[in-house]
Amino acid sequence: MSTRLTASAAALWLVLLILSITLSVLAAVHDTLPADTRIASWAQGLAFPGQTLADAVRSITSTQLMLAGGGALALLLWLRGFRREAVILAAGLIILPLFQFGIKQMVDRPRPIEGMVELRGSFSSPSFPSGHVMSSTYFYGFLAYLAVALPLATPARAVLAALSWAVLVLTGPANVWLGVHWPSDVLGGYAWGTVLLLPVILACQRFGRHL
Repeated sequence: MSTRLTASAAALWLVLLILSITLSVLAAVHDTLPADTRIASWAQGLAFPGQTLADAVRSITSTQLMLAGGGALALLLWLRGFRREAVILAAGLIILPLFQFGIKQMVDRPRPIEGMVELRGSFSSPSFPSGHVMSSTYFYGFLAYLAVALPLATPARAVLAALSWAVLVLTGPANVWLGVHWPSDVLGGYAWGTVLLLPVILACQRFGRHL
């Protein structure tokens, strides 16, 4: 990886970190941010993604499933000879739940309540950041990276990339549509998930097999 590309990635990571910390501080101080209620009400008035699709997306993006899927992926990479990538992915999987739990507890933001939004799903932890979004950003973001980095046949590469990006794009709107998260929770999930994901990808590029 070139020095210029590494510097650009480091600068992007720093910007994302600052954004993530800023959002976390704002969420800790305010139960909702100025546009949260308005955007959530507008999103819940849309027919898309709808109950069935939103429930399906939420079911395949839970932190527990992302950890299990990530563990299986790390094992597969190890068996296929991508051992450094497997170790780097596994290290991120160890950090992910600790990182997520710590931020949720420090911010301790309450979930949306009936009357402000229509509650169409269930939840059990503080609201910020969205754990489903943060965990899926790490796991499916890494899958999207593998779609580019691994020596795959073109159809397999296309399917893996399309699946990964579809889940990444849908998981945020699905959580808002279900009324289980504010839009700023979702933004925080994407931001914190990328803060964890980017160093993992850079480490794979730097220390992994040269494809």
